[in-house]
Amino acid sequence: MKKSLFAFATLLFVACGNKVAPPEPAEYINLPEYKLLSIEEPRVSSNGSISPSQNLVYNIEIDHVIEKDGLKLLQDYFIKKGEADYVGINKIIVRAYLKGTSIHGTPYASLNLVAGKKEIMINEGAEIIEELLEKPSTDASQEVTDPLVGTYYCNRTHDTYVFNSDKTGFFTIQGGNPSVFTWRRSRSNVTIIYKAFGEQKLKFDQRAMTITEKSESLGTLVFNKQ
Repeated sequence: MKKSLFAFATLLFVACGNKVAPPEPAEYINLPEYKLLSIEEPRVSSNGSISPSQNLVYNIEIDHVIEKDGLKLLQDYFIKKGEADYVGINKIIVRAYLKGTSIHGTPYASLNLVAGKKEIMINEGAEIIEELLEKPSTDASQEVTDPLVGTYYCNRTHDTYVFNSDKTGFFTIQGGNPSVFTWRRSRSNVTIIYKAFGEQKLKFDQRAMTITEKSESLGTLVFNKQ
């Protein structure tokens, strides 16, 4: 009995004196910094299965352009997370937006997994949008005075107008590349001038903080200030 207790005590001492550090959890991988904006979850049937056509989408925001190696780390991380949270999921999409551009619907990168095949798609239009966005100024003398200045979004078409204080701006259609314009305003009448397409007239409602566009095919479109 004493020999057995001694042997047990010896094993316990050896085990305690030679502790092996537990493996580092996957969450501790040195991922590029990101902010999770939203998750678009797939529909799960009553029996717990997920149709192959259903998407699991993670919308994230990144502060700056990330090289492909960093994007691969993010892709692998969200694939593992998605497959763990939704067993049997066939399509996982990660949309990575540059900071301040998510409202325009143009992700800088789309990291896709479809039927076991991984793909990374880069959209340079997102970088153009980031460059066109007006950076906030700390100079009090450059305060925004025109109430029109800002970003306007149409819930119906998912298009966006941006008006900068230097009388420049741009328009994006459903996350496409931006079309740059200059603008002027006289009360509720707004005129935007595209180099390629010429002038376009809009109406500005300062009280409602909306702009209205007359479309030949879609009728009246209302854009709300964000």
